[in-house]
Amino acid sequence: MRLVIGLATTWLAASSVMAQPITIVSYNAENLFDTEDDLSNPRDDTYLPLAVKDQNRQAHDARCEQFNGTSGFYVNECKTLNWDSATYATKLKRYADVLLAMPVLPDIVVIPETENKKVLDDLVSQHLGSAGYNVVQLDTSDEPASRGIDVGMLTKLPLVGTPQAHVVDFGSAAQTCGKTRDILQVTVKLPDGENLTIFGVHFPSGASPFECRVRALKQVSSLSAALPAGSLAIAAGDFNVNCGESPTEGFSRLLQRGNWYVSPLVTHGCNAPGSTKFVDRVMDNWNTWSFLDMILVNPELSATRPSEKNWFADLGSFGTVVVHPEQTMVDEDNKGFIEPRRFDATTGRGVSDHWPVMMRLLPRRS
Repeated sequence: MRLVIGLATTWLAASSVMAQPITIVSYNAENLFDTEDDLSNPRDDTYLPLAVKDQNRQAHDARCEQFNGTSGFYVNECKTLNWDSATYATKLKRYADVLLAMPVLPDIVVIPETENKKVLDDLVSQHLGSAGYNVVQLDTSDEPASRGIDVGMLTKLPLVGTPQAHVVDFGSAAQTCGKTRDILQVTVKLPDGENLTIFGVHFPSGASPFECRVRALKQVSSLSAALPAGSLAIAAGDFNVNCGESPTEGFSRLLQRGNWYVSPLVTHGCNAPGSTKFVDRVMDNWNTWSFLDMILVNPELSATRPSEKNWFADLGSFGTVVVHPEQTMVDEDNKGFIEPRRFDATTGRGVSDHWPVMMRLLPRRS
């Protein structure tokens, strides 16, 4: 079975007539950890084999409670989850299966929630070896509040210069916002020799005030503004801006002042489509859809502005891509609601609690 949501079939048809489209995907991997105990990363304790946890059970459980509290789902998962080599291998395969099932294998994949570069090296070497991907993962977000994860990136396009990581500076809101994942900055060379800079992001979750996401996006905007005049730039990843925040005038102004263009789908409200689903069980399974995952483009990539550059972003091509049965499930109450199927280490089912989003860059001139 192959289910394609959004415009995936259109992308496939268009690729046969458009010259050299560039496909960009953002796909949150949801806790892509290896099986090794990294002593410098106290937040990887959940994702270890049970045999490793049992070797020093008392100390392990104490660390679980230190970062997850003494009761509830997350501390229990930290203590009991068996994240062994077989589970890790299945997780990698599930993620790769989705990429390989897409109408075209993406040229650029922005991947929030990766523990280190090793997990992406394993993903490529075991499942995507023929794609020619360059792997970027700087493993710089080492604060416990960052959950031991970073934004990674796969790119078929050649790297230009050295990738950078930027710590998000929350300024006067630092105490409120805490720490978050660093902003990944990567520049690649497009087929015509033009440079494209990608900012990979994973902003503070909805548990933090909207101000924290505002400040993080302002920093990305400042980094984009600091690029040489006429540069092509995109920002992609998990912005964690929910459907109650994205349609607001405040978010619209934030995009305008930051010189970002985005698909209208991102700001359409709380009905499907979206890349993630939230279920409020207190409200009898009332559910909302949000594009937490976005792809923003700067003015040089806008189709509505004149440009000497040879690329524009097809904002109409933006949408979710659901191409594999392991991406979807019916709600646990079996009422027929569809939602992303997060990875289940016990059964090996599912992939992520996010669906990927995709967008194309097209040449202005043939």
